[in-house]
Amino acid sequence: MKKFLLTLMLISTFLISGCGEVNIGYLDGVKLMDAPQLKTIREEGEQKLQEAEAQITADLAAKQDASDEDKQKAQIEAQRKLMGIQQAYASQLKQKLDAAVGDIVKSKNIDVVVDSSEDQKIIFEGGIDLTDDVLKKLQ
Repeated sequence: MKKFLLTLMLISTFLISGCGEVNIGYLDGVKLMDAPQLKTIREEGEQKLQEAEAQITADLAAKQDASDEDKQKAQIEAQRKLMGIQQAYASQLKQKLDAAVGDIVKSKNIDVVVDSSEDQKIIFEGGIDLTDDVLKKLQ
């Protein structure tokens, strides 16, 4: 619902400001996650998380005799490590996707791009589907 309202606000702003025609592009974000470059990053991130979780489990098991305070500190540190890995790979995904979308947006002179995945349709009619172009860029 937030995406829909944001999209309406953006479109309204362009129309009210007198820009005339607004070129709206949309993407299927779910479909894009299967693009080879993004899939590789995602799989690498999942592997790193699994490795980190295994190491953390072993480290926590080794601290069975530690004080409750030390166990709690170790758990907090483990959570930080896992969050850091997740954020690093999420950032890589975003950078790759932003670069590919940016190139397509410039070449097609698009003013607004929204995510219109199958489960959260925002654009029902009109607009330009950029999904396949971005997928090609991410091969």
